[in-house]
Amino acid sequence: MASARAEASSVFEATSLSSSNKVRIRSSSLGQKSHAKEKTVATKPKLPKTILLLISFIYFKNLNSPKLIRMKTPTILLCKSLLLSVLNGNTKLPQPSIQETDDSIIIFTEEGKPILEYLKKPSKEAEKHPPHYTRSGYIHPLYSPSGKILTGDYAADHPHQHGIFFAWTKSSFRGKPTEFWNQRKELGDIRYLRSKWNLEESGALILECEQSFTSGKESDEPIIIENWRIEIPAKQKDYYLVDLISTQTCATNDPLVIQKYHYGGMAIRGNGQWGKKGKDGTPLGNMITSEGNNRENGNHSRPRWVSMHGPVDGRQCGVVVMNHPDNFRFPQWVRLHPKMPYFVFAPMVEEPFMIKPGKPYVSKFRYLTYDGTPDHEEIEGSWKEWIKN
Repeated sequence: MASARAEASSVFEATSLSSSNKVRIRSSSLGQKSHAKEKTVATKPKLPKTILLLISFIYFKNLNSPKLIRMKTPTILLCKSLLLSVLNGNTKLPQPSIQETDDSIIIFTEEGKPILEYLKKPSKEAEKHPPHYTRSGYIHPLYSPSGKILTGDYAADHPHQHGIFFAWTKSSFRGKPTEFWNQRKELGDIRYLRSKWNLEESGALILECEQSFTSGKESDEPIIIENWRIEIPAKQKDYYLVDLISTQTCATNDPLVIQKYHYGGMAIRGNGQWGKKGKDGTPLGNMITSEGNNRENGNHSRPRWVSMHGPVDGRQCGVVVMNHPDNFRFPQWVRLHPKMPYFVFAPMVEEPFMIKPGKPYVSKFRYLTYDGTPDHEEIEGSWKEWIKN
């Protein structure tokens, strides 16, 4: 058991967790505990002079270009804004900030609005449920730009669904059944291990979190060690972008077998208000795929992305989850629940597979949150931009 832990910990170097990581603590209405440990404030990177010269050249060159090949208005305005910042002596890039306590990590926009919260410990809501439903190592809440909460947690119908979470269903390890999704079976557990973060020179914020998959709450021997690399752009638009890369690595010399099943993988549970029924008897929440399918005809289709949306506190908002072409068996099948506000990209719908030692299972997802109704063209454009990088 000790050797397994040592091998697992090597995936996430202990040296990366040094006290040199500085955390900005900002006051907010999210009710953080007063005993939270405060840490020092990280400084913002400055724009290199070469970049400023390049921006100046592009901007003034564009003014003299033929109209048909000029940059789009948003790009021009960005260049102009950066130039004005330079003239005013302010060369610092706008960037997100982070607030960390013993319980969670909250990421804010450059304007101080919350984007998401990652849970290091089970939430207070967990105390209202049987112990087997408690979990850490997932995202909740996820917010829209106006501050609407888009995710749900510990729903009455399915208390094992937690915000944005990764969980395999029917699986086995060393010939014994494992189950990380349906927690009531007590055949597996997922828990937070550690985290680190960094502010890039571009102004983007990178948060890395590590979770352990074990055979149950009574076991400390890991089967899989999962790393989430969450990237938040320096400047958010009218919608929020969150890029997440999951890397799952075997913690022993034995594989995890993922058996054929109709759901399991990277999932999202939506706001509980989307599960309520409207006057016509259908759920208030809606889903639409990149191919224009809905929850009635899109289940187990293979879309590039899925939008889940509907009213929250009387205002329309939603979240898009995008699937990357680098992902295993892309385009992956998607489980769209016919009534409840949840869906999951499930690569085992038609065939089983294994996560083998020495061959990490890597999957990439982009989350786009918005207010209003989904704009297919805007979403598709964001997906195309994302896969170029």
